[in-house]
Order: sequence, then C-alpha cells, then structure tokens
Amino acid sequence: MTLHEVQEASYRKASAGILSSWPPERSLGPTELAAFLEEQRYCVLATTTGRGRPQARPVAFIPLEDALWFATAASGRLANIERTPWVSVVVSEGESHHHRAVIADGPVTLSPSPPDGLLDIWEARFGTRAEWAVAWFELRPSSLYSYTSA
Repeated sequence: MTLHEVQEASYRKASAGILSSWPPERSLGPTELAAFLEEQRYCVLATTTGRGRPQARPVAFIPLEDALWFATAASGRLANIERTPWVSVVVSEGESHHHRAVIADGPVTLSPSPPDGLLDIWEARFGTRAEWAVAWFELRPSSLYSYTSA
C-alpha cells in the first residue's frame, strides 16, 4: 500500500475530530505527498519510554518506496523501539497561513543494516553515510494524515 493509499484509508475510518482538524479536502495528493516528504529532511519522532511516557525528538529520515527509514545510535530511542516497536512522526514546514504537515503512526521494524541502496541515498541527502548508526528502522504507517494551507 502506498503512503497515499494509507492516507486515503485513514480518512475513511477517521473520527469527527480528526476530520475537522485534518480535513480531507486540505490533504496532499499522491504527487504532493511524495514531493513534500522528499523535500523535508527532518521530522519529530515520538517513542514510548520504559515508564510509559512519550519521548519526542527531531530526527533525520528518508522516504523510500512506501515507508520512512531512520538511523539510530545506541540510545534511549533504540531501547524504546526495542521495547515498544511503535512510533508517531510529524513532518512540518511553514507557519501561520502557509504551512504543510504530515502525521503518521505505526509499527516499526528494526534492522541491523539498511536495505540495499539506502546508505547511498542517506549520503546524498545528508552528506554522510551514517556510520554511527547501530540500527535502522522502517515505519510503514498504519495511519497517515496530511494538511496544506495552500
């Protein structure tokens, strides 16, 4: 399922609160969604600590096919994901009357190494090969909503 298809499915089962805050008519289309995620390099990623508390941090990401990929060091984030493999992501840009945003939630899959080609994409996008990363994780969202003020 593409990210846009996940968004369409999310809107079909959305609550009234979501539909009023993230109206479908203001969502990004398939091309706009892909372009927005490609343009942005950082997001806020939320995990759950061992005490059950949210922990949100800015992190780099790569959209690849129908998923978002992240690198992680040996850190609290890695421990959080190993314990509770579920994250929430916010990608946003702009302010006031000119902004766009994507929110996505879902399970993540940890991997000791990235899939073929991801290191080259990472290096082109960020200027390094992320040699510091001890693990990689993939988010295939179970829900996704977007918004554009334009």
